[in-house]
Amino acid sequence: MRFTLVLMTAAALTPSAGAAAPKAHPGTHSGARPSAAAASPIDWPTKLYNPHAAKGDVLVPMPCGGAMTFRAVGIDGDGSSTGPLRDRVVELGSDAEETGYAEYRRMAPIAGSFGADELGSASGVGDRSLLIGKYEVSTLQFAAVTAVAADAPCPEPSGRGRIPRGGVGWHDAIDFAHAWSLWLRQHAGSLTDCADSSAHEPCLPRVDSEAAFVRLPTDAEWEYVARGGDKVSPADFREPRFPMPEGMERYVWFSESAEGRIRPIGVLAPSPTGVHDILGNLEEIVLDPFQLRRLTRAHGQVGGYIVRGGSVHSGRSEVRASLRREVPIYDDRGAVATADTGLRVVLSAPVLTSTERLAAVREAWSHLGTDPALRTSAEDPAAMPTAAQPVAASADMTSGAVAPAQAALSAMPYQDPMIELSHLARVADDAAMAARLERLRGVIRASAERLHQQRARAAREALRFGGLLCQRLAMEGHNLSLRERRLELCTQNPAYGPEHPRCLANDRQLADDRKAFQDNADFYADTVIRTSRTYPDSLAVLQTELGALKDERIAAGADPRVFKYNTVFFGQVSNYTDAGRVRRTPWREACRALGRDLLTD
Repeated sequence: MRFTLVLMTAAALTPSAGAAAPKAHPGTHSGARPSAAAASPIDWPTKLYNPHAAKGDVLVPMPCGGAMTFRAVGIDGDGSSTGPLRDRVVELGSDAEETGYAEYRRMAPIAGSFGADELGSASGVGDRSLLIGKYEVSTLQFAAVTAVAADAPCPEPSGRGRIPRGGVGWHDAIDFAHAWSLWLRQHAGSLTDCADSSAHEPCLPRVDSEAAFVRLPTDAEWEYVARGGDKVSPADFREPRFPMPEGMERYVWFSESAEGRIRPIGVLAPSPTGVHDILGNLEEIVLDPFQLRRLTRAHGQVGGYIVRGGSVHSGRSEVRASLRREVPIYDDRGAVATADTGLRVVLSAPVLTSTERLAAVREAWSHLGTDPALRTSAEDPAAMPTAAQPVAASADMTSGAVAPAQAALSAMPYQDPMIELSHLARVADDAAMAARLERLRGVIRASAERLHQQRARAAREALRFGGLLCQRLAMEGHNLSLRERRLELCTQNPAYGPEHPRCLANDRQLADDRKAFQDNADFYADTVIRTSRTYPDSLAVLQTELGALKDERIAAGADPRVFKYNTVFFGQVSNYTDAGRVRRTPWREACRALGRDLLTD
């Protein structure tokens, strides 16, 4: 059953309707408490804004001496691009036919707003990350920001302030993010930059000196985090819910466990990304408007707002990462909000924060669709002449008039076909021909960029597979050594001897094991050779993806020592590419030696 109420303004919010929902806590304003507009150190009890402090938490100050805790969720790029245009395409949604109109699977690009240099040591993240609220916005946090908008006294902190704020509509969520963003900008000069902060020290992230702002998460960002982000395997990422080894009741407040009552933040265990209650408790509003699905693309009509994740009124089967529900922004009584709807916010930053950033984006854009394996410094598309910057102007020696600048056809064709097409378009005398060449280049460039993305993903999987094979050889080699020693002890035992049935059985088993081990070693050698032949001129792609695979494994909590198998495999592929020599025995023994080192480490 759903409850609906009308909210008049963000400054005069009514409590959530329905007996099952808690009373709203705008705070009992005390004249003794300071105005919310003033900045002050954090003086709320920690349990009101971070009841389960953990390594990697990022604390951001709020009005009235409060704070909100954020988690940095890593977003590793696909590897086909570098710099500001690097992003990750993830598969979201569900295959369920009965909800396909709203949730059908789709591919969506995401990228983090902040790099490791902007977040410093506080978050412990890798290359790029999304900063999302660790908990749902509480009634105390909501009341403190509402006080800013109304220039009212601060709410009194209390245990009830730990209840997440329900009964929130679209405008209330936007107004909350807007009011807090204005307060942060007003006090940015007195807030520590996260790049310079230590762990658990309140701070405000900045990008190119531009202070972060608060907004709702996008639909794709929310689902990426809800599925487990970079902390789960690709298979677990596609499950309806993130891994819950202790049972769903340990992680989610839903109808059977919550008994219809909204629960305080941080009571249950967090998801793999470290966020609490992203599924269940309150449905959460996201930034995007609702659209139906037409299989793999969105339908063109835009509707109300989206709420995600289910609530205390959702049954067990309803709670899933793909759940998308539309709520109308208005009904015949005014603005719409439901009692079990709340919000979670993210910190974000502008994309084009400086002239240097704009230049980096332009350079990255010029490289899209080109092949890094074929690109040389002389063929850098960013350095090629454009219509606004032609190569040179020529003078008419008889009249003295200066003719329009015109780039000259290069003596040799460029290796990269995208750069060659761009060059031909720029030197074409006929404007119509130049325009057609540019259109053709755009079509081919988009197709080439998709191929480069696929090649980068395939390279990472090849490294993953090769490392796994190397690890398997190490383990089988270790087991083979143990069986050889067992046979040796059997034959040397005076009570048995080489002809004893037990020793003969061990010998036959050992022969089978040696044959299987050799077959796997041959398959491993074939994998080294095939990988080299697949990337004969583009080991740089493998090198880039090797680093990305390392970051991915560390983010997922894997033992970093195991990554050495991937490194050994890449080194052998590189050596074969350079020398062209098949070295089955050294390749096999390198994996075995690494296994021995790791076992004794």
